[in-house]
Amino acid sequence: MAKFDDTFADLKALLAPYAPRLHVSTDTASTYMLEGEYAPAINRPMFFAGVRAGRAYVSFYLMPVYSNPELMGRISDALRRRLHGKSCFNFTRPEPELFAELSALVRNGFECYERLGYVK
Repeated sequence: MAKFDDTFADLKALLAPYAPRLHVSTDTASTYMLEGEYAPAINRPMFFAGVRAGRAYVSFYLMPVYSNPELMGRISDALRRRLHGKSCFNFTRPEPELFAELSALVRNGFECYERLGYVK
């Protein structure tokens, strides 16, 4: 985890503006997760985003891109190459240009969650 401290901190900072309106479900040295409001359709709070430092990379999870794939039409090829699965982006070092683009994607995802009622 130590080799990914800067990457983890930078990705966690992308979520800081949204934490006051979401619920922090996990906040440890290697994992940070945010959830929205309770969603009756899934019988639990709606997961929004999170960061997890692993052995090989730092993963950034963004659920709105999974539930609203049209958000992905706006990303660059460079960010798309970081995508593993449908909603997880992996990084091994800070990448300011990609993090700026990811920040805009988080903002768009948050706005989507607002419209759907997953955020107060």
